[in-house]
Amino acid sequence: MLDILCNLLGAAFLLPLGAALGSFFEVVLDRLPRGESLLWPPSHCRTCGHRLSADELVPVISYLAQRGRCRACDIPIGRGVPIREGLSGLTLSLPWAVAGCAHPVFALGIGTVLLVAVWVAWGLLRRRAPNAGH
Repeated sequence: MLDILCNLLGAAFLLPLGAALGSFFEVVLDRLPRGESLLWPPSHCRTCGHRLSADELVPVISYLAQRGRCRACDIPIGRGVPIREGLSGLTLSLPWAVAGCAHPVFALGIGTVLLVAVWVAWGLLRRRAPNAGH
């Protein structure tokens, strides 16, 4: 019983951490191909330039609270963003939920490897997509 509770508590911690990492990877894959800095300017709407506040940067939850739109200009935010953030959270937390307390290094290692592999694959697919029609 304690193992199950330990696994669930660990997974509950890793879920938002994985979503936050997914949000960061989203920024990396958005900005680097366009030659932009990861640090400046701070997170903003690419359409209107509105600088995002802290409550607009909470993975998945902010998207839902804002109904998938920019707070300033009401332009839709892609549906894939919260899906990828949520999947990142699950990718990191599920191995821990299954075996974390009994095998912590293994569970965290598998979660980390899966998270990185998913984002590398997504980055490669995204890089190829614009050229697919040419």
